[in-house]
Formats: sequence, structure tokens, C-alpha cells
Amino acid sequence: MSKCGICGNRVDTIYECRECGIKFCENDGSPSEKICINCSEKAKEGLESEHEEEREMEHEGEEVEREEEENIEEENEDKEENLDDYR
Repeated sequence: MSKCGICGNRVDTIYECRECGIKFCENDGSPSEKICINCSEKAKEGLESEHEEEREMEHEGEEVEREEEENIEEENEDKEENLDDYR
């Protein structure tokens, strides 16, 4: 019997993580993907942070568009006021 490098239990079948090389049992990772739970969590966190950055960039773009629209509206209002002064 082999020992899991994560939980320490003795198991019949052991797998080696393709990322870090630790030996893990089927409860502490994905045997089909050959990745331990620790590396799987790190990958998930990396994806989540990438998505968060994308959402922030999207939000910033929306704010810029909104500011541009407000500036255009203000300019139009100013033009109308100036035209009234000359009439």
C-alpha cells in the first residue's frame, strides 16, 4: 500500500500530480486529470483572478463611456445657452 502525500492515508492506488509531482489518493485530487487538490485549487484561484481583472476592465470601460456621454451632453447644453445669448 502507498501513502497519500496530502492526507497521509494508506491506499491501494496512488496517483502523481502532473503539476507538483506529489503522490495523492483519489480523494485528494482528480485522477483523470492527474492533478492534486492543492494544484487544482491554485489553478481555480488563478482563473478567478483573471476573470476578476476582466470584469474590472469592463467596468472601467463602462465608466469612461458614461463620462464621455455626460461630457457631450454638457457641451450641447453649453452650446444652446451660448446661442441664446447671441439671439
